Amino acid sequence: MFDFENLDSVTRASMLQAIEEADRTNNIYYSNRFNQAGKDQWLSLLKQAAEKHNEHWLAYQLEANALMKEFEGAHKPSGGYTIKHVPDTAAETMAEGQFNRFYILGLCKRARDEGISQLVIYRAKERSEPRPESQKLLGNRVSIEEVEAQLKRTKASFGSPLVKPNSGLSVKLG
Repeated sequence: MFDFENLDSVTRASMLQAIEEADRTNNIYYSNRFNQAGKDQWLSLLKQAAEKHNEHWLAYQLEANALMKEFEGAHKPSGGYTIKHVPDTAAETMAEGQFNRFYILGLCKRARDEGISQLVIYRAKERSEPRPESQKLLGNRVSIEEVEAQLKRTKASFGSPLVKPNSGLSVKLG
C-alpha cells in the first residue's frame, strides 16, 4: 500500500477537481482490460477513492465487482495471435497508477494555491528491488508545471516516471 504523505481533506478536494477536469477533457484512462461494467463504473469508483478511500480500496472494488476481463488477446513473439489470462495484478496496477496520478495532480493544484512551485519526489511504496532510474529521482525537486505536463494528458502520463507501473514513486510538499 502507498503512503501518500499529503493525502488529507485539502488534497482530496483538489484530486476530485483534477478528476473532473480530466473527465471534461477526455483524459480519464479506461483500461483495455476493463469489461463493460468496469468501463461503466470506473469514473465513479475513482472519484469515491479520491474522496474517502485509497488505491487499495480502488483495486479491491475492481476485483470484488469483477470489473476486469478474464482474458485478453496478445501477439506471440514468433508471430500470430493468442488468448491469455489477464494478469492477477492488473486491477492493482491500474488502481495504483491512476490513484497516484490524480493524487499528484491534486497535490499540484494544492501547492499552487499555497504558493508552492515545486514538489519533492519520494518513495511512497516500498519495493524489494527498486529500479535504479527510480532511485535516482528520490529527493529531487520537480516543478508543478513539469509534473502537470507529464500527467494531465492521459497519453503523456504513460511516459512519466512518477506513475510508471510498480515504481512506488510519488511526490510530496516540501
